[in-house]
Amino acid sequence: MTKVRPSWTLRAFAALSTVALSAALLAVAGPSQAAGSAAKNQGSPLSAGTATYSAQATTARGPLVATAKVGALDITCTLTPSKPFVYYGGPYGGGEEGIATVRCTQPVYAIQVEVALFRYSSQVTYNTHTSYSTTTASADTEYPRMSGEYRTGADAYITWTYGGPTSFIPLTFSEIAYL
Repeated sequence: MTKVRPSWTLRAFAALSTVALSAALLAVAGPSQAAGSAAKNQGSPLSAGTATYSAQATTARGPLVATAKVGALDITCTLTPSKPFVYYGGPYGGGEEGIATVRCTQPVYAIQVEVALFRYSSQVTYNTHTSYSTTTASADTEYPRMSGEYRTGADAYITWTYGGPTSFIPLTFSEIAYL
């Protein structure tokens, strides 16, 4: 059995608003391994295209976790989006960057992390990365230097065992950064 729950104290409120926010923001199903999650109205991935978020619905932020019992092991995976920051160099000669990381307590078959930068509530960039047979996976995304309000948004898919079930960790946001 798998479940997704926020790791902070207002769990019930945060879980409801995060799932509602994820479903409202993301309209199109993404990778084939996500098809089961999207079909169950658990939200769609950031790769669905341009998305925006509501200023009222951003109170559900911070790490979210997925847990599963795999054999005798209880495995917990935590998704954490970083606060956006300014970087120097790279493909744009500098700009804004957001990173999202998933950490699991035991190795899992696959972790797919999707990350996007939002500038004034609108998605401006997106990236995804999948790691196999691992406890940790990260993805980063970059945007050319442009002053403004930024927030990193991320979601993740955890495939617990080869050929086994996949859990979706819904969209969660970092703190706002004024860069």
